[in-house]
Amino acid sequence: MGSSSEYSYSSAQSGESRLPRRAMRSDNIRLLRTLIQERELLPGERLGSEREIASQLGVTRADLRLALAALESSHEVLRRIGRGGGIIIADSRLERNINTVESLPIIARRQGLILKSDVVSAVIAPASPSDIRLLELNEYVSGDVKNIYDVTRLRHVDGSPLSLEISHLPCDLFPAFLTKDLTTSFYARFSEDYGIHPSVVDETLESIEATAQQADLLRVQEGTPLMRIRRVARTESGRPFERATDVYIASRMRFTMHHSGYVRLSATAPQQASKG
Repeated sequence: MGSSSEYSYSSAQSGESRLPRRAMRSDNIRLLRTLIQERELLPGERLGSEREIASQLGVTRADLRLALAALESSHEVLRRIGRGGGIIIADSRLERNINTVESLPIIARRQGLILKSDVVSAVIAPASPSDIRLLELNEYVSGDVKNIYDVTRLRHVDGSPLSLEISHLPCDLFPAFLTKDLTTSFYARFSEDYGIHPSVVDETLESIEATAQQADLLRVQEGTPLMRIRRVARTESGRPFERATDVYIASRMRFTMHHSGYVRLSATAPQQASKG
């Protein structure tokens, strides 16, 4: 009996000390979500700094950090440090700017996400007619035999499939490439091991439906909406060094783009405008 009473008392005492803290954290989470909803903040917008938010909600910064940690773990907010930092509204989608040449691991890391790559296949293969044309192999590679590295990787974010990446690379530019760690950033490998940096990158973005093979690898239903990016990257000298196709699960991605100034839609637009 004595030991049972002692256990009950210590459990109640422990629960008594923890319960207010859990309730306060829960209340602060609710207050934060209400604040986000009332201000109609969208992913990428700034909620404020810790100091500003704590003052607005009337809570200590220590208690606020506990609530923010919970929202960050569920990808509702992202904490950024430095100039222009603060608490940023987020969601479970990975955001990729179309105008960037940054590698996907860097993009994911900046958004507080962990991206990992699994190699599905990696072989040396004869270049296809489209490889020869888009990589301009006839201009840069002599002889009748023109080979490429054909590498397919499955990218995961927080343990769930995000995308498939199929890369075709000229073998002459990247000796012994298949002996490298292919789970790391290719652009880091290009730079560190071969001194090759992207100067011009042409990409085409389009929506498609998952084929049976894509669906199997990405663990989605056949016909699921996907976003496909076809990419050709060139060195500073203008030589194409990468032909790649990235296929993303559409519901897990957000694509952004920034431009400024007047965009001329066609060569005849000024003439038509002057006639009007």
